[in-house]
Amino acid sequence: MKRIALLAVAMASLSSTAVAQQTELGGKVRSGREVTVPAGETVQGDLIASGGTVRIDGRVDGDLVASGGQVTVAGTVTGDVLAAAGTTTISGQVDGDARIASGQVQVDGRVGEDLLIGSGQATVASGAQVGGDLIFGAGRMQMDGAVAGSVLGSTGSYARGGSVGGSEKVTMQQPEPAPTLTERGFGLLRRYVSILIVGLVLLWLAPRLLRGAAAAVRRRTLLGFGLGILGFIGVVVALVLVIFVTVLVAIGLGLLGLGSLAGVTAFAGTLTVALIIFLFLLAVAFGAQAAVGLGLGGLLFRGDVGSFGRAFVALALGVLVVVLLSAIPVAGGWLQALVVLLGLGALLLMIPRRQRRLAEQPV
Repeated sequence: MKRIALLAVAMASLSSTAVAQQTELGGKVRSGREVTVPAGETVQGDLIASGGTVRIDGRVDGDLVASGGQVTVAGTVTGDVLAAAGTTTISGQVDGDARIASGQVQVDGRVGEDLLIGSGQATVASGAQVGGDLIFGAGRMQMDGAVAGSVLGSTGSYARGGSVGGSEKVTMQQPEPAPTLTERGFGLLRRYVSILIVGLVLLWLAPRLLRGAAAAVRRRTLLGFGLGILGFIGVVVALVLVIFVTVLVAIGLGLLGLGSLAGVTAFAGTLTVALIIFLFLLAVAFGAQAAVGLGLGGLLFRGDVGSFGRAFVALALGVLVVVLLSAIPVAGGWLQALVVLLGLGALLLMIPRRQRRLAEQPV
């Protein structure tokens, strides 16, 4: 979950950077399923390219801002490169800086100035040349090229077979030691108290929502699971759409010369992404598990948790069961995932009812 949150924030930040750069550049925009600058073609000025596949075999006389599933620079870019993609490959020449956020990065060509990489797996191959510094944060880094400047990075695995002209400072992320039995116990206690507090707040401020979700956990279990899965997918799709629309609108405003408005749009988009992530994590980490806990605890009272006292006891016992299930070796993680899906789906089932009640209220 932390990785999903961090990835989304990184994408939003990169989008804001791209928009800010675009307002200054005023360059050409190309988008589509496949965006290609073929060999022999020269793009005069800056280029903003977005597509499933972006490939530069020709020449860009300016800066390149590229995003897509796969970005390949096999030609020449006389300015800087800013890329965000699933896979990014630089086998050609970049005269300026190259800043890359990608799942996989492969650098086989030449970068005239600094190379900045944020990636799960990155390789600077033996034929690669970096005229400035190499700065990276990666899960795994293979550095076999020639770096004229310094190397600064953080990674879980680092192997160097190339040369470094300046200093080299790479922080290796050491695996965390296994927690002791006491630490695990305190961790479970903190989690139990956190979920219980959020559940009590919901029981006080939104009792119909939490009680209705708990009833759905018991009576509409399969539908809750299915809706929970759709909820996860929906949040991811919503994040991608917000980022995509924000970038398109801001780029359009930048091309119209409305740079200040483009900046405000980028800020609003980033704020929206952060809000979606916050609400989603709050629901998944606490709300969904509280709903399942109340549903399980209600079985002790045969579903009769009308009074606040009974609901509190049911919530306390049910959340305890949820926390203990997640502590089971090997199977605990899967059980917790099932609990989250069921609870999220049950909460989503209550939203249409809440909307109907608000619509039926007299104005």
